[in-house]
Amino acid sequence: MKSENPYWQEKFGVCLLEIVDEALTSFFGKDSAELIYIYLEENGLKKRDIPDKIKAFSKCLTEVLGEQAILVGNYITKKLYSKFNLEPRRGNPSFVEVAIAIKSLDNGFLRSAYGASTVKLKV
Repeated sequence: MKSENPYWQEKFGVCLLEIVDEALTSFFGKDSAELIYIYLEENGLKKRDIPDKIKAFSKCLTEVLGEQAILVGNYITKKLYSKFNLEPRRGNPSFVEVAIAIKSLDNGFLRSAYGASTVKLKV
């Protein structure tokens, strides 16, 4: 279920792109992160489109990074949980599953995530 709230979609997109930038730069450095973005674009995925094409991003990341994509994905997952004040569920959901679940939520449902109180959800 996709959220119909454009504000939520924009907020999620900005947060996801910040986290992806942080992950790629932390793991590989700024120059290598830029090369990864170039690879993505050469394969039809612009950086700004990552929030709308999460599965395609994951696939490209795996193509370019191999098994290291799992580490990057785990980092992104932890940051998403933290950014949106979510409690991780049991098991080991992929970053794609977590990102899509968060994206499908509505900011009205999670409005307190940006206020004084903490929201703990199972995604």
